[in-house]
Amino acid sequence: MKTEVILHSGIYRFKWPYLTGHLVPNDAGEVTVYDCDVEMRVGQDEDLQEGKLVTIIITSYSPPGVQNRIEHIATKIRLAFFDHIFHERHYEKPIVPEESIRWIEQHLFSKGSSPGDTSHDQSLEVTMQWDAKKHAYSGPSWKKAQIIYN
Repeated sequence: MKTEVILHSGIYRFKWPYLTGHLVPNDAGEVTVYDCDVEMRVGQDEDLQEGKLVTIIITSYSPPGVQNRIEHIATKIRLAFFDHIFHERHYEKPIVPEESIRWIEQHLFSKGSSPGDTSHDQSLEVTMQWDAKKHAYSGPSWKKAQIIYN
C-alpha cells in the first residue's frame, strides 16, 4: 500500500554547523566550527517535473568544504526537518521515497575565500543510501551538476 506524502511546500534557507575530522584547538584553545548554507526546495514545480519532492542544496564558501561530511550533514538535516515538513517520523518507516530526494553539494569559493575566481567552484549531485534502522545516510557518490548561484 502506497502512503500519500503530505508536505509543506516552500523554500527553506538556513545555515548549518558542522565539524571536520580535524578537531585540533588553535592557540586560544578553540576548535573551528564551520557552517554551510542550506536551501531546501520543497514541492517546487521545476523539481516536481523531474520527480523530486525536495531538492536540498548544501553550499560551502571556503575550504575544507562539506564533501567529507556530506552524509553526516544530510542525516542531521533529514532528522531535523523531515518530521515537520513531510510528517515523517524518523523512528518509523520513512515515507519520503529516496528517489524523490535530490541532494546537491556546492563549493562556491568564488563567493568566499577566493573572491571572483570561479575556477574552483563546483556543484555535485550526491547519491546516498538511507539506513532506516540506523537513521543515517552512508555511501555517498557524486556526479557533476549545474552550479546554482544564489
